[in-house]
Amino acid sequence: MKKVKIFVCTHGKFGEELMRSAEMIAGPFHDAVSFSLLPGMSPENYLDMIEEKAKTVNGSILCLTDLFGGTPCTTCALLAKKYDMQILTGLNLAMYLEITSQLETIGLEELCDLGLRTLKDSGKNVLSLLR
Repeated sequence: MKKVKIFVCTHGKFGEELMRSAEMIAGPFHDAVSFSLLPGMSPENYLDMIEEKAKTVNGSILCLTDLFGGTPCTTCALLAKKYDMQILTGLNLAMYLEITSQLETIGLEELCDLGLRTLKDSGKNVLSLLR
């Protein structure tokens, strides 16, 4: 099984803050890195920043992005042509925690399936469930 590195690619500092929140719950996690698309940053500069790190990865990359079709997502899609990479959109805290907790035990495809299941299952209408 190839080692998987997590790339958290988001608009603004959403990914950085999500990772900090996850650390409060589960402790530090060292196989993930965040790439923040900041105001005024060009798509080309964002791509260069991610690719610089992708070149150093010995294994696979799982990109967790915030929004389907947004610059972080499309940038990762461009890089997936050159690197062993999968991309999931709709990143939330539950998805991130579940994927990072299983990173050492399952492969890239299984991590993708797990992430999508977690994303689907993590949304709840709380008051409806309590009735």
